[in-house]
Amino acid sequence: MNRPELLAPVGGKRHLIAAVNNGADAVYMGGMAFNARIFADNFSDEELPDAINYAHTHGVKVYMTINTLITDGELARAFDYCNYIYGLGVDGVIIQDMGLARLLHKYLPDLPLHLSTQGTLYNKEGVSAAAKMGFCRIVPARELSLDEITDLAACCRAMEPPMDIEVFIHGALCMCYSGQCQMSRMLGGGSGRTGNRGTCAQPCRHAYRGDSGEAYYALSPKDLCLIERIPELVMSGASSFKIEGRMKSPEYVAIVTKIYRKYIDLFYELVKEHGTKKAAELYSVDENDMLDLRQIFNRGDFTEGYLHGNPGEDLLSGASPKNQGLLLGRVIAVIDSENKVSEKDERAAARGALKRGRELVCIELARSAKEQGMVLDMGDGIEFISEEDDYLVNSPAGGVVTYVKDIGDGCILAGDFARGAFTGDAVYKVTDKKLLEAALETPEKKLPVTMAFTAREGQFPVLIMTDVRANSSVEINADHVIKRAEKVATDKERIESSLDRLGETPFSPGLTGIDIQMDDDIMMPLSIVNRMRREAAEELIRRRKRQVIENRAPALSKNAAGVIRDDEDLGRTVLDAGEWQSKVDASGIRPVALQDFMAAKAEGREFVPGTVPYILNVSKGKLDRYIEEHFDEIADACRECGILIGNLGWIEKFSQAGVKVFGDYGLNVFNEQARLAYKELGVKLYMPSHETGVSDERGIPLMISEHPVAEKTLTDRKGGVHRIERSASGDKTLIF
Repeated sequence: MNRPELLAPVGGKRHLIAAVNNGADAVYMGGMAFNARIFADNFSDEELPDAINYAHTHGVKVYMTINTLITDGELARAFDYCNYIYGLGVDGVIIQDMGLARLLHKYLPDLPLHLSTQGTLYNKEGVSAAAKMGFCRIVPARELSLDEITDLAACCRAMEPPMDIEVFIHGALCMCYSGQCQMSRMLGGGSGRTGNRGTCAQPCRHAYRGDSGEAYYALSPKDLCLIERIPELVMSGASSFKIEGRMKSPEYVAIVTKIYRKYIDLFYELVKEHGTKKAAELYSVDENDMLDLRQIFNRGDFTEGYLHGNPGEDLLSGASPKNQGLLLGRVIAVIDSENKVSEKDERAAARGALKRGRELVCIELARSAKEQGMVLDMGDGIEFISEEDDYLVNSPAGGVVTYVKDIGDGCILAGDFARGAFTGDAVYKVTDKKLLEAALETPEKKLPVTMAFTAREGQFPVLIMTDVRANSSVEINADHVIKRAEKVATDKERIESSLDRLGETPFSPGLTGIDIQMDDDIMMPLSIVNRMRREAAEELIRRRKRQVIENRAPALSKNAAGVIRDDEDLGRTVLDAGEWQSKVDASGIRPVALQDFMAAKAEGREFVPGTVPYILNVSKGKLDRYIEEHFDEIADACRECGILIGNLGWIEKFSQAGVKVFGDYGLNVFNEQARLAYKELGVKLYMPSHETGVSDERGIPLMISEHPVAEKTLTDRKGGVHRIERSASGDKTLIF
């Protein structure tokens, strides 16, 4: 049973340090362009060498996110950037754009390619297609169940060479299947705020009015938390456990990484002692660790997503799409700056409410807060949430606590707040100052080394230092003949103390890592011991930095894109949206849902000329099962007209069955190189990505979701009305 990699998010330098020191095996981070979290701090070209070296010298892998769609005009620059980070020794790149993936696989074949979750992959046929396109790791859709993850993991292991599968274990969820969301782009009025280009405006976190006119967060999921499912996920065969959060704080990265590190290691300790089955039974999570996870960030508690089936309405975040922290209590009185209280607030006044600042609130602690021993301190942050708020207009009030007093009887007085709270409001503690301060106090991660030091009279001293995890040893011989001491001999303890001084390096010998073999009554200058220790440590560090680079072919020249520009005609042949819209309009193709097409065939109904069945971009579930059960029948029915496919999963199988495959908008083709990539899979492109603005008579589904939205329409804050439909297979929600 392989130990899965713990993969942590890095938004900037402080996040990187937090991830490394709290136990990440690998980190993923972005540069200043071409990544889907462009509003994170990210790393400049000048900062990247130090960042990658820092991670590598501490035994941590680095994956770069190049996970946006890329225009023809940007491809040369994107390729040059990938060539640059390839030369720095990056351990992999996370890619969405198939055009860039094609170029990298062709010209930098040693650079590991990871297919982003935006590739919307969720079945074994998709794994096979991804392998043919050069990917060595897949990040499947987050809507997979545990059984589906297990099946995909087995499929990945069976590939030649084997592929990795990376699964999300903690953090924010998209309501939409990743990569199939157009909501941000459309609601932005053409401003370019689109997730596929790195600037998502998070429309799923907005409030919408349902059919009744009530405003609520109909599309905002809770955050994922699978800490209690570590045993099942380990046994699923997943290669990597991924924490979401490049836009979150370094403290968030530190706390979440540290807790998941603790429980992954705990499970393996239990397995070692009791075996896998018993270990799974004994495994449990301490409630204090769960409280820390909830305190640092949660949207109305956590969800396990689709791991054990569709959670329905339990998926939604509830009263607020932001961090809701922990329930502290309820407001029973509000005292304004003139110390005035209403009649029903006399209870608080009688307890000695003080005139202080703009507004004080009297909070009656919730039972759960008392049971958890929760306290409110100066510097903590709280929010007041009212059931009467119109969330299209207001956001929760609150602020940082600058005054707090325990007034007894399970009540506290807190302030000063510039914005109003109301009697009856729920009070949530959204930040804990002490927790945040402690989060970044984790000591620097140290890698274990052993040191064998030999000092014999009449010989040169020898130090062998071994990097245990890298299984790398270096031998240092000093140019100094050891002599018998004339006065005071050098004792063993002083040499051990000198060898142990590894503070500025990423190494530590631990309690038993130093072995000294020496003659009695010899003189050994400590300056020589210190120099030997420094040289050995520096060489081990150099080896860690070089390790990835030495195992791959040299990078291309600095002008890498120039090498391939003429060969690939980069930037000269352009996927033009206007031209493609004309092609779509003139194609004569009339798309119809596959189930409707097959039903009409069975009934002997005639079709309009040019009718071509399409497989919904997200066929996972009932549609996949329908295709599997009726594949031969479907292939026969489509052999003359062809079939429209918008995901990787069914391309190869229909092509092998002799059916002409047209590429639909779900393939997210955004440049000519991507069109070529799919052409090489046997696909004739019908429609490029909707990010180009191209559409057909079906219109544009802004979201495809597994979540059953219980409305016929949703009205956004700008008054736009969005139609809700169920897919032909009945198990997907389409939002138009």
